[in-house]
Amino acid sequence: MLGRSRDEVLARAYGVPTKSITSVFPGFNKEVNVIPHEKLPWLNNVDYNVTRYMALDPAGSKNWFMLWVAIDAAGTWWVYREWPDYDDWALPGAGPEGKAGPAQKGSKKGIIDYVELIKHAEEGETIFERFIDPRLGAAEKQSAEGATTIISELDQAGMVFHPAPGVEIENGLQLINGLLSYDEKKPLSALNAPKLYISERCQNLIYSMQEYTAKGGKDEATKDPIDCLRYLCVSACEFIDPHAAEQVQDRTWSY
Repeated sequence: MLGRSRDEVLARAYGVPTKSITSVFPGFNKEVNVIPHEKLPWLNNVDYNVTRYMALDPAGSKNWFMLWVAIDAAGTWWVYREWPDYDDWALPGAGPEGKAGPAQKGSKKGIIDYVELIKHAEEGETIFERFIDPRLGAAEKQSAEGATTIISELDQAGMVFHPAPGVEIENGLQLINGLLSYDEKKPLSALNAPKLYISERCQNLIYSMQEYTAKGGKDEATKDPIDCLRYLCVSACEFIDPHAAEQVQDRTWSY
């Protein structure tokens, strides 16, 4: 065991699980990646440009989960809002799937209710693009007017969502880990820092970043916040210079 890290020695020699061994996101560190909400850079500098995105993970009887991210010119991601934000989305459980928290309990909201909720939360903001679970968002259901989807109903309610690319889950998890990556052996600096920061208000995403295992399948209670972040990562979200109109025009989509 000579020369091995303390975590690896504990795991291999003594069977003690450690974050680096058990976590899908070993690079996530609350001391580094979680910041006070008032430290979000645009709140203290009106000239600080960001491009805002929103992701939605719809559901049947339980609440939908939503996430808002702002990306700056340096390619740094700032997660600044989540919904639900009033209670625990997930709780510890006996297995890797954990158990659903009270925030997952449905509140009988319809499409119009969710659109109004989103508009109220975003008042004064410009959201560049919105993404949604490509499977459930595009699943057809029959209505009196014929076949509809959540995406089409949201569109009719005045809110356009793109289906996120339907790539393997592992691809998105790797992209999230890429945003967390930096040389932890060197001091944090402008040239050595992660590209993902989360407001302290987003407690459900923070908990999910620590507890998500990717082993609980569709029943894993922490899956929805991670899915929202993953949808944004695989959708190639980036900073769009507000002064470069051609950059916006050149952005194309393929699903």
